[in-house]
This record gives sequence, structure tokens and C-alpha cells, in this order.
Amino acid sequence: MNNNAIKKDDILNSLSIVMQGPLYDWNIVQTAQLISQWRNIFPQSKIIFSISQSDLIIFDGPGVIPELRIARVHRNNVTFQDALALINQFCDIAVMSDSAISLPPVKKGLRENNCNLQIEAAKCGLRLVETDYVLRIRNDIVFSDTSFIDYYIENFDLPRGDYTALKQRVLISEFFTLNPFTFERLPFHYSDWLHFGLTEDVKKLWNVPAYGIIDATYYQRNSYKKGSGPRENTFTSRYAVEQYLAITVFKKYFQKIKLDYHNDTTSINESMYILADNFIISDFTKTKIYFEKYQHIMSHGNINIVCLSHDAWKRIVFNRGKNVSFYNLFKKEIEISEKSLKNNPNNEIFPTPNDLLTKIFFKILLFLLNNRKRNKLENSPKIFFADSKNPITRFFGKKYISSMEL
Repeated sequence: MNNNAIKKDDILNSLSIVMQGPLYDWNIVQTAQLISQWRNIFPQSKIIFSISQSDLIIFDGPGVIPELRIARVHRNNVTFQDALALINQFCDIAVMSDSAISLPPVKKGLRENNCNLQIEAAKCGLRLVETDYVLRIRNDIVFSDTSFIDYYIENFDLPRGDYTALKQRVLISEFFTLNPFTFERLPFHYSDWLHFGLTEDVKKLWNVPAYGIIDATYYQRNSYKKGSGPRENTFTSRYAVEQYLAITVFKKYFQKIKLDYHNDTTSINESMYILADNFIISDFTKTKIYFEKYQHIMSHGNINIVCLSHDAWKRIVFNRGKNVSFYNLFKKEIEISEKSLKNNPNNEIFPTPNDLLTKIFFKILLFLLNNRKRNKLENSPKIFFADSKNPITRFFGKKYISSMEL
């Protein structure tokens, strides 16, 4: 096959968009805005909204909802009424997914694990897809145009190897497809933010059973692997959600691959080959995605060390069969992560400074800043210090960034 075998118009004429996620008072306006954007850039595509949970609308149970109607308690809220009217206008199908309940957090300090809600919503929406291609995506993410399809066509037919399981490659997010050779040794951690490709392939990626409570609380009864890093030692679940999805699916095709717990590196190389042969890692500078929740992380200096960029993915693809080890392939990234972890073992965006004088300065600075500037400092310290016009702040900022190797 070559790139001419797929035409953009053919995809556009046989494409469905499956948005999945909850619908509550805190996200109904954003959801309506994003659905409006999807309809704007894909006027001919079928838009399916697969709702995982809601206390905002009236529904009788799982299944297709003929018309979204707002719950009585919110009927006097004009904003909610208008937002729901837009969703009804631009959505072809709204469906309530099958029942599922939350699990304990994947890591210490996180919110509950909604893995099973996610699985049921994906399955429910994908069942209704009848087109050749589908984009399954969270309902808080949107693309600004159709360039991700051009990007897919440019990359889907690169060489594939022995770990090919899907009919065609599927496009996934570079955030958070983790590099298991750097900060967190988590093989098979392929981002689940979005999947774009052949419908039959995307359906395979969600053909998994519910995640069980025993695995969700695995580290309440089991010790961490000797030598686990600080970030790996925060897990309470046996797997990250992304790992559970990937190992469950690809174990069907490659029975020898192994992932007994989240940082089991037995099949780390195989996890990279599966990634290279079955996925395309997006480059959001070219595919123009907007995700408000994680927009600040996308500009973090170490993001392409923590995660695998499109360029890193291509390195894997084009070095297959050349007897090049992944430690050599990612030598630069590994060295940066090792240096960074010495000063910042938890890989925080804004770690505590090492020297006393800088600590004191930052305490005073945080006290004096307003909420907006404080959030900017804590979420994007590099940008904060680069934008500062105060010479003393710039001095301490430069010293801090350099010493912490951020």
C-alpha cells in the first residue's frame, strides 16, 4: 500500500466522531462549544455523544436518548437550556452508556479511577458507528481543523514489522504515551485521549472487560518491585488505565508478552514494537489540538522526555532490524531524565529549590503574587521567569531553572 491508496475525501465521506464523557453542570457549556466545533469542521460526519454519567438530563437507562431533556432542578437555568439545545442540534445521536462504577484511585493523591465508565462509554458509542473511519475522543478535547487527517495519511503506511495486529495504524496522542526508558518505567502506556483510524481497529482497542477491584487495589496487598522509582511507588493499582487497555488487547495477538504489574519491564522492547507497528503518535504542533485541562503541560520543558514524541516514534519505526538498542536510541532522553531525577525525584513541574536563599525568595514571591501569577509560576515556572521584568526575580529564576535542570 502507498499513501495514494487513501484519499482525504474518502475518509471525510465515511467518518464518524464519537465524543465520550460525562455531562454535568460544570462541563455542559464547554461540551456544547466543542460539539459545535466538531459540526463546523465536519458538516457531513455523524456525531455521536456517548454519555458516561449525568445528573443534568432525564434518561430512563442505558441506550439511545431520542432527545436530550434537562432535569427539573435545572429548568430555570437559561445557560444550561441553551447549551443543551446546541448539543441536540449538532449531535446526530446521544446515548447513555451501560452502568459502571468508579474504582479507587490509580495513584496516591489522585481522584477516583473512572476506567470502567470510560470503557463502557467507548464501547457504547462505537457500537453505533457504521462508517469506515472513526475518531473516538474525550468530550473535553477538540481539533481546530481537519489537518489530523492529512497527518494520518502521511504517516499511516510507514514500514510495519512482526508486531502488527491492527489492519491499519491508529492515531493516538503524544500526551501521555509514556517513554518507559525515562521518568516512569511503564511499558504499554499508550495514550487513550483519542483514537483515529479504521472503525474495526478502534473497536478492537476497546474490546476489553471491566477492570476489577482486586487489580485496582493491587498495591494494598503487594510490595513494589525492588528499585522502583519515587513516581512508580505512588501506584495503588496494578496497572495504569492505559496499560490495562493495551496489554488486554495485544495479549490476544502476542501471547508471550508480559506485564504482571505496572513497572514490569520484561516485555519493554515488545511494547515499543507494538507501538511502532500499530499506532501513529501525533504531533500537536501540526494537528492543532486544544485541550484546556492539559494545555499548560504541553509547553512543559520535559514533556518530550516523559512522553514519546512523533519524532521519537519515527526513530523506532526506522531503526527496526538494525540491532539498535532502545537505550542507544533514547540516549539523550535517558541522560536528561537521570539528571533531572537527581534534583527532582518526583518530576514535579515546580519542585522545591535546593538552596536556602532561593527557598526563602520563593516563599516571599508566592506570598506577594496574585492568584493568576502564582498559578503561572507553579504550572509553568520557565515561562513565568522568562516573562518577568523584575531583575531580581529573573536572577533567582535563571539560577533555579539551571540548578534544577528543568
